[in-house]
Amino acid sequence: MLILTGPSASGKTVIAKSLIKNHNMKKLVTYTTRPLREGEVNGVDYHFVSVQEFKQLIAKDFFFETVLYNHNYYGTAISDITPDKVVILEPTGLKQYLAKMRDKVKVCFLSCPKEIRFERMIKRGDSLEVIERRLANDDAIFNEEISSMADWVIPGEYGTADEQAQIIYNLYTNARKREQHENR
Repeated sequence: MLILTGPSASGKTVIAKSLIKNHNMKKLVTYTTRPLREGEVNGVDYHFVSVQEFKQLIAKDFFFETVLYNHNYYGTAISDITPDKVVILEPTGLKQYLAKMRDKVKVCFLSCPKEIRFERMIKRGDSLEVIERRLANDDAIFNEEISSMADWVIPGEYGTADEQAQIIYNLYTNARKREQHENR
């Protein structure tokens, strides 16, 4: 499985969409309690559930991992984890995945300057209050420790999302081929 991580507006979602559209990867659709954004579809972008529903799923041991991030819950269903998928994770979720299945995942950290991320959040319609909170939160949690956990660090400000997706896909497929060859 391919994990994309990085601060808000670093390009994770658009790169994941390109990997799915152009490289036949499948999206691991995670669960969240955050509100639907304009253009998002329940069951496609996320499984949008209430906080009460999310907590009921936790109680049923439904999730592989869960995290509270930017005042919203996120989680991955155990049944959804397969090698042909791409998932976007924040640091706590990433650490949970790595602790449980490091040998089955590859991690790509998308770095991007704060100024560019700010402009991207303005363009997507985030409020200044939300932008300031997310940028401050990201400064605290997306640090060298997190980028050092990645197999690859890709600068999110260069090239198009499709070009970046191509680079990431090549790295991922080459790594998988190498591992399959070594396991023979």
